[in-house]
Amino acid sequence: MAFRFRWLAASILVTSLTGCLALPQVGFMLGRIALSSMGVENVRIGNYHFSPGLEGIDELTLLSSGLALAGLPVNVDLPLAMVLPAGTPSVTLQGFDWQLQVPGAEPAAGEVTEPISLTGGEPATVTLPVSLEPEGLDALSSRADRVSSLLSLARRLSRAGELPTGSQLTLTPTLPAALDGIVTAPTLTLDIGEPADGGQQAPSA
Repeated sequence: MAFRFRWLAASILVTSLTGCLALPQVGFMLGRIALSSMGVENVRIGNYHFSPGLEGIDELTLLSSGLALAGLPVNVDLPLAMVLPAGTPSVTLQGFDWQLQVPGAEPAAGEVTEPISLTGGEPATVTLPVSLEPEGLDALSSRADRVSSLLSLARRLSRAGELPTGSQLTLTPTLPAALDGIVTAPTLTLDIGEPADGGQQAPSA
């Protein structure tokens, strides 16, 4: 009886999310969400902000700043556009888990817990707060080398104003609890430097 109730609740929830889609179509529809990066904004180390192309902040300035910069990451804001194909029923995601790989930086991960409403053909913007550390930072023995490595990564991101070619962002939507175990959420992949074509992992029911 409990299992039948769960299926009934899931069916009602799917109807409210996606109109009249059957359960197997929910994963397929989520897999059609297209992702696109809108650049990199607000690059900073501690209280130091890097305008695009700014070269005025040097190692000496940071070393004498009194901040423990050798232990701070490079923080950036990553605006991301998400859009369903035109004509697709609207859906509200419960959030998503994300992972980001940037050449020259350690992998980063996080989650968005706020609901995200998507309407077919209309982009929705979500901004990811990302903290990046240079690859191999822990292996650098001197504070000066660590600060120099952080500066190099911050300058590269601020100068380009976008993620470097070869970066990869993956998102896995969070489904309502009633769909857990019934619908498998697809993993959406955005490869920087290659055309974005939405999810690349086939969803299943």
